Amino acid sequence: MKNFVMIAGILFLAFVHTFSAQELPSKIRGYKVYNAKITVRSSDDSKPADAEREAVITIGTPEIFDYSLTGITLGASAEIAAVDQGGRVDFLTFNDFRINGIAVDIEEYKHEFSFKKGEPISLPKPARFFIGTLNLARAARNELLGSKKKWNVTGTVFVFGKFKKYGFSFKRVVPIKIDLNIANPLK
Repeated sequence: MKNFVMIAGILFLAFVHTFSAQELPSKIRGYKVYNAKITVRSSDDSKPADAEREAVITIGTPEIFDYSLTGITLGASAEIAAVDQGGRVDFLTFNDFRINGIAVDIEEYKHEFSFKKGEPISLPKPARFFIGTLNLARAARNELLGSKKKWNVTGTVFVFGKFKKYGFSFKRVVPIKIDLNIANPLK
């Protein structure tokens, strides 16, 4: 009995270790990972940004770009206001995005743009995301059964670029966790 308890305890600790939060590697695609303090908010959010943040990103309301039998393509713009640095963004990638728990595929954003310290800039083109027919049917069912005024958006954006601070340029990737509520564009 004593051996059984000990083995069960070891297995429990192994599972706890396996399911703990996964850390990011030190480099992604040759860019060093840098965890910045960034505030992400929706365009209808009137709260002021935290004073200790390095940047503020305001996400616009999604718009329909295209629809077909396979699904619907939406796009959303964003405005970026860097507080204490400038630089150039090479590209953006998106990981595990969900809108109200429904998975969406967001294509890699390959439009370079530069930004300056203290000056807000809008993305040159909206980021495009695709919702497949099956997920669209799930979303429509959820909307019919219990329409919400706000939609919950979660995921991670990886910003790849060269950032300037104190006269130096650093090649970095900045992971940005997204967890915000946006106005329901169907209302």
